[in-house]
Amino acid sequence: MEERAAFDSFSHLDSDVRAKLKAIMRMRTFAAGERIFLQGAPPTAIYLVTRGRVKITRVTREGFETVLCLCRPGNYFCPVSLLDGGGQLGTAIALTQVTLFWADRDEFRALCEESPELLSTVQGACLAEVRHLLKRAETFAFRNVRERLAMALLDESQRQALEGMPQDEVHLTQQELAGLVGSSRESVSRALGRLAREGFVQARRGCVLILNREGLRRLIDSTET
Repeated sequence: MEERAAFDSFSHLDSDVRAKLKAIMRMRTFAAGERIFLQGAPPTAIYLVTRGRVKITRVTREGFETVLCLCRPGNYFCPVSLLDGGGQLGTAIALTQVTLFWADRDEFRALCEESPELLSTVQGACLAEVRHLLKRAETFAFRNVRERLAMALLDESQRQALEGMPQDEVHLTQQELAGLVGSSRESVSRALGRLAREGFVQARRGCVLILNREGLRRLIDSTET
């Protein structure tokens, strides 16, 4: 069941291509907090999440950390480096215990050469991620930390619901939320404290409980431009 769901992103491909893709995939498990690869490292594989969650973080020369994306079952990463031959754009870290399928770089590239549709699928996912990051940057440029945090909490809760997880418990630390909203942990802590005092959320160790979903939506809607 989990293996089938993991390959949903490729369900539109020809059955022969899907079979060849599955044939080059190996399985590996990572413990929570374990690094899968480091920022700047040469790409050696493409990864497909079948269980758990992975975050991709990028650190600037000044030491500022941002979360590029959160990967869940059915998501694959990081094809950009695999396709352009550059170093990894960020560091991949298991947020929970994670089970991955992975395919060797050269084997996957060879299959992409054989199947232009597979290559097109992966390229499309890369472009979609670029659009998502641009939209997030543009949105955050006109909002304060409190509003960005409200958006991030609602977005993450919706993603968790798709996985069958409790929708009102967002399992991210304040540091991870800071990376998602492009701010410092201290600023996120203050914004989270204000949202708690307003009755919108309750902060717990490693997670945030959403108490007033409609209130968070109204906060965001009131500052829409």
